[in-house]
Amino acid sequence: MADLLPGGVSPWHVLDETKSGHYSQLQLKRCIEDRNPLLIKMEDKFASRELVESKGVCNVTELYHWSEDVKIDWDNLPNRCVIKTNHWSGDALFIMDNGEVPLANVPRKLKLFSRTGNRYRVIRNWRDQNGGLWPKWRIERSLRWCLRQEFHTPLEWGAANIQPRGVLIEELLTDQGRLPNDWKVHVFHGKAGFIQYDTGRMTSHSQSIYTLEGKRIHQTNGRWSEQHTPDEIVSILGKEGMEELVHIAERLAEDIDYTRVDMYLCDGKWYFGEFTNYHNSCHPQSIEWEELGGDLWLQGSS
Repeated sequence: MADLLPGGVSPWHVLDETKSGHYSQLQLKRCIEDRNPLLIKMEDKFASRELVESKGVCNVTELYHWSEDVKIDWDNLPNRCVIKTNHWSGDALFIMDNGEVPLANVPRKLKLFSRTGNRYRVIRNWRDQNGGLWPKWRIERSLRWCLRQEFHTPLEWGAANIQPRGVLIEELLTDQGRLPNDWKVHVFHGKAGFIQYDTGRMTSHSQSIYTLEGKRIHQTNGRWSEQHTPDEIVSILGKEGMEELVHIAERLAEDIDYTRVDMYLCDGKWYFGEFTNYHNSCHPQSIEWEELGGDLWLQGSS
């Protein structure tokens, strides 16, 4: 671990000169060199809303609450909403699912000691999807703890420097009574490079990447299974839907050299999710992803 970059916490947070043109290595270079203040605003889950709204190209979730401390008016929250902090991800994100009918694609099974890669908690009647008890005071304690913590990966400069920190509560997006799948567009120098599609976040996570024409890009050593993703996505989105997704992502990312624009398609409308400037904390991807992303990033640099 002696070769870790300053602020690095994972074994892959090291520079490798033999792969300097690879996507993940360019991300690491950004971590140590790029101090564009826009990175902070984009990583901030609250402040980024203003940036997206200023573009006027897509929908933004309704905001129910924002506070720099934990002051939740539980009695006036809708039955379904998302509670999270603006500087963190995973551990302190709560999906409140108290509608008349539970979310269709969130299996609920008693697994009190379950430790899975998915750290999101879907709370219904004050229990998460594994049966764990999450009363109001425990949710607030978790949020309060999170607000006191420095970002877990200091190397990711934009995320690590978010101020102020606070709690936001926003609309829970659903599509035909289900949590929507993730559409993510990787944009380089204002131009979409490829589309990432993730399914089964709460069950069996699958992920593939696609050309702008909708064809799956073969990956010999992808990080995630492609089992539940299609060979092409035109049949899902339609040609116009794909064009709209690319147009939105390019407008939202036009002011920066690279970002991942996360979007959701809900009942036929595109909603902004978040910006991600340090994909998977700079973890190496498949060789095809590494070479394609690296080439696209370097093509527009000078």
